[in-house]
Amino acid sequence: MKIAIISDTHLGFSNKTERKEEALNNALNAFALAIENNAELILLPGDIFDSKIPLIETWFDSFELFRLTKNAKKSEVRILKEGKELFFRGIPVIAIHGTHELRSRDFKNPLEVLESAGFIFYIHANYLTAEKDNEKVAVHGMGGVPEKKALDVLKLYNPNPIPLAKNFLLLHQSIKEFLPTQDEMAATISISNLPKGFDLIINGHLHWHAEKAFDGGKLLMPGSTITTQMKKLESEKQKGIVLIDSESMNTFFIPLKNQRNLFYEKISFIEATPAQILERLETKIDVFLAQNRADLIPLIRIKLTGTLAKGLTQSDVDLNKVLSEFQGKAIFSVNKDFSSVEFKRRIQELRDLHKTKKSVSALGIEMLEKNLSETSFDKNFDIQRFFELLADEDIDKSIEFLLEK
Repeated sequence: MKIAIISDTHLGFSNKTERKEEALNNALNAFALAIENNAELILLPGDIFDSKIPLIETWFDSFELFRLTKNAKKSEVRILKEGKELFFRGIPVIAIHGTHELRSRDFKNPLEVLESAGFIFYIHANYLTAEKDNEKVAVHGMGGVPEKKALDVLKLYNPNPIPLAKNFLLLHQSIKEFLPTQDEMAATISISNLPKGFDLIINGHLHWHAEKAFDGGKLLMPGSTITTQMKKLESEKQKGIVLIDSESMNTFFIPLKNQRNLFYEKISFIEATPAQILERLETKIDVFLAQNRADLIPLIRIKLTGTLAKGLTQSDVDLNKVLSEFQGKAIFSVNKDFSSVEFKRRIQELRDLHKTKKSVSALGIEMLEKNLSETSFDKNFDIQRFFELLADEDIDKSIEFLLEK
């Protein structure tokens, strides 16, 4: 049985002119690839939509998308629920909801609407079986839930493989080992928490393609069909679909045709001037534009970090001049996160002073002494007296004392 996996299409993602049709076009591309490669079953592990309450225009797009599977050649696969065969036209589609589509039990989510319209089979904390000839694939699924509760919900669901079948489990959560951050609240599920005995666990949500074998099974992340957050990992991997031969369990990644490139760079500076920063920024953008081979203008994300020359602040670095020169040639996300040399030095001084375990007064006097050493005050200046006047909040006497000196 040939199975196609298409994840995170995010229909309705952007209203911006440059990307307004991109989510739909990429999804159409993905579904067309599945059909061209004779997929007999399509699995969608969440975030078909970008919003839990899609706009009318986005609903229209989704109907256009699923008409491709409806109008395709009838699949020989049979879909069964608790032994009862379910009717469908064309190629069957089994889906779970993602975190973008999550709604409380009091409200219908978009996937329930699609199922009611006959476009998909929607599962959450249950399973369907797909059968062809003597082959059976059980597709289990748990839709996306808030990350803090994900592990508890997975344990409560506790899915078990079906005997005499290949068992697939669809999830839509963060997995700790695949996150680029150490933030424990970003994910509660680790690979060690994944249910055992499944031939393939398919996880949506994370937008880059990856595969990892574990405990006799395999974890597959198909990745998204559209870039939404411009992350570094997405710049290193293409968007596409995954095909699986359920008999051999071999997987094949097929890139989308004519996909938009994402270029990502982090540039660090030491005591830089605005002119130096803008020059390097312009050079890097030129390099990226020369590397772009797609028909679509690329996405370019650049992070500018480091320290600025003494006396400068972030507001002194105006990026608009450079970015306006490249208007219409790329879609930019440029962030600046600079700190001044002076600020860095002060922080280090505080850390060094803290390590000495001195009293607050002693630390204050030492800091005052360092600051005054950079001024025109001579070495005979009575720092102790001046500090005590400040500590007593005797501002008038403090000013008189300074003027005398």
